Amino acid sequence: MGGGARGYAAGMGATTAVVEYARAQRDAIRAGDGTVRRDEPDAVHDMRVAIRRLRSTLRTFRPLWDRDRGRKVRDELKWLADELGAVRDGEVMLARLTRAVAAEPSELVMGPVAARIRQRLAGEIAEGRRKLIAALDGPRYRALLDAVDGTVEGAAPVKGRRLRRRAGRAVRRADATLDSAGGRDERLHQARKDYKRVRYAAEALAAADGKPAKRLARRVKKLQDVLGTHQDTVVTAGLLRSYGVRAHLDGNNAFTYGLLHARQREAGREALRGLPAAAKKVRRGRKRLAW
Repeated sequence: MGGGARGYAAGMGATTAVVEYARAQRDAIRAGDGTVRRDEPDAVHDMRVAIRRLRSTLRTFRPLWDRDRGRKVRDELKWLADELGAVRDGEVMLARLTRAVAAEPSELVMGPVAARIRQRLAGEIAEGRRKLIAALDGPRYRALLDAVDGTVEGAAPVKGRRLRRRAGRAVRRADATLDSAGGRDERLHQARKDYKRVRYAAEALAAADGKPAKRLARRVKKLQDVLGTHQDTVVTAGLLRSYGVRAHLDGNNAFTYGLLHARQREAGREALRGLPAAAKKVRRGRKRLAW
């Protein structure tokens, strides 16, 4: 459970467990600064995940921290996550589309499709990285690090049952979002985000609640993977559609973009076949917790 409860003493109080989890994410963000600047593999991804975990923890367990201060820090963390996302999302999409094109028979690839995709995305990644490094060199980032330190270390004691109630509300919210999705892409994406909050809450409380919380976190991750695979196909299909339109307007053959678009939509439908079973396991696992 990377960045989670690993290394914490079993039976730790809920407040201490959540604060230690928040500290671990704060430390991961600081450690990521150097690896991101050196452009090490997965550095951008790892730093962004630590930011997500910390933002989610500050939100789910709000009573531990000053409300206004916590909200401002969450907003600034989102800004930093967006700067990282401009690089990471481009890298992921480039790898994904490169594999997709390579998987097609050569007779179905009309024109220099892979080269055009690579040129567009490589330019976006380079520009995103330039902006990211400028952000890391700027005063806003330095102020954010100081604010994160002050917020995390300024936690106030809160009764464990209050924190667990908030984790329980996160679970119910995620379940309700999924139940209301009805196959709609935007609602499934929201359910994925809601379940991320559940997973991070379970990770944060794992040092206090033991194996049931760890088990829930693992099951939620599998559910996230299903929803994440589906969302990846939605985003990829949207990009392919825009590339196809652009190719058509430029007088180029758009056939391959349309073909790849159809493949992505079918892959999305296939991914969702595993959704009911994954959701059932999450709901069964949650019953073992007093949330």
